[in-house]
Amino acid sequence: MFLRNYPLANLTSLGVGGPADFFIQPSTLAEVVQAQRFALDGGYPLTIIGYGTNLLIKDGGIRGVVMQIAAPFAKASVEGRILTATTGCLLSSLSKLAFHHGLSGLEFSVGIPGGLGGATFMNAGAYGGEIGPLVRSVQLVQNGVVKTWNRQELNFSYRSSRFQQEGAVPIVTQVELELAPMDPAAILQKMNDLQNQRRSKQPLEYPSAGSTFKRPPDHYVGPLIEKAGLKGFRIGGAEVSTKHAGFIVKTGDATARDFLDLIATIQTVIKEKFGVSLEPEIRILGED
Repeated sequence: MFLRNYPLANLTSLGVGGPADFFIQPSTLAEVVQAQRFALDGGYPLTIIGYGTNLLIKDGGIRGVVMQIAAPFAKASVEGRILTATTGCLLSSLSKLAFHHGLSGLEFSVGIPGGLGGATFMNAGAYGGEIGPLVRSVQLVQNGVVKTWNRQELNFSYRSSRFQQEGAVPIVTQVELELAPMDPAAILQKMNDLQNQRRSKQPLEYPSAGSTFKRPPDHYVGPLIEKAGLKGFRIGGAEVSTKHAGFIVKTGDATARDFLDLIATIQTVIKEKFGVSLEPEIRILGED
């Protein structure tokens, strides 16, 4: 059931990071519950990851149990305007499923490469859309018990949710999304427009973890970094993208330390030049 000393770099879009002490990729709700109870009973830290597209794992890896909710835990259905999906589903696939049923709301996610679980955990968004307002209810596992929280209990805000605020971090296993009927042709047009914007503006030709920093109030990250003269700045194999300065990309060999040092340098320079504090949007896990 568990794999020992599993190389987590294989599971992230950046391709860096050390191993997990214990690793599991569940395919059923029962396996999720069992793995969480194993961690609780053994006193092991438990870390949940998805497809690793918004994730930087440090070079020393992650202690305890790492559970990846991904393709083996992916199933979705549509009834009326409600799309119900397990959290191993890719957002891009769900946006296409919604389109085929003439349901609008997920167009913004057509180009997001991650899964539904991570998106719900962090209230992911793009191009003016967010997952939070669409969520009707969430099934989760907490302290080895399956629970359901409704929309009013989830405390969604910009790149945040109740899941991040809980002492005993829940494992999101299934989400109900409430969407709006719309002409499929209009949905498809919007999806195509957003995909074209993404291809023209984002450095998709290089590995990255998406937008590196959260957008600070009254500012846009990319223009700030570019104005500071950091576009193209590199430490080791980590580089501020020359196409969009809000992204840090992997160019050749790189370590997690390269990315961490570059993130810290950008934060220092932007604070000194503009008095703006940048907070990472990517999730940073593990130890050096």
